[in-house]
Amino acid sequence: MIGTSKGRKSAIGFRAHSGWACAVLVAGTKPDIEVLDRRRVELCDPSIDGSKQPFHAAEPMPFDEARTFIARCTASTAKLSGSAAEAMIAAARAQDLKPGIACVLAGSGRALPDVKSILASHALIHAAEGEFYRDALVAACGAAGLNVVRLKEKDATVWAASRLGLSESALSARIVALGAPLGPPWGQDQKLATMGAWLALAG
Repeated sequence: MIGTSKGRKSAIGFRAHSGWACAVLVAGTKPDIEVLDRRRVELCDPSIDGSKQPFHAAEPMPFDEARTFIARCTASTAKLSGSAAEAMIAAARAQDLKPGIACVLAGSGRALPDVKSILASHALIHAAEGEFYRDALVAACGAAGLNVVRLKEKDATVWAASRLGLSESALSARIVALGAPLGPPWGQDQKLATMGAWLALAG
């Protein structure tokens, strides 16, 4: 962490999983950034049984009960996602930064049908749970005043290398180096969230 953060631009990156997400805060310029914060944020309420995978939990329920359960999980996750976004914004402000943008790593981007149709298909249940947490983060970041971009995870490395003017190998090496001052964990979650935030910062 350096002491000259003031005046630099910053961005937040998220990579979501079932019930939690990896969040990173980066600052700097297009060719030269620094990772200032890296954390795990919880997105499901452990007091609600099944909330980690709400569509799986709802699948055997009568439909009205399932719909009510998913609505309850949606409200809970929205609140937790809001707290996650605000925590990352607070981390930026603590270093005299004000992030204006966030990137949420996305899945295929395929549109999903209504809840009843989702619960009738195990494949759609998996897809819906992926989007459930991503959508919550996107909404929370927007509500917190951030511009939000989605970056398809499967295209991230190719697109980022092109956008940032680096070869894929150079980009990979740079992302690895960015994590060195922080130490572990610095796995795929942190690397992809950093890549998304860097791209968002670069415009």
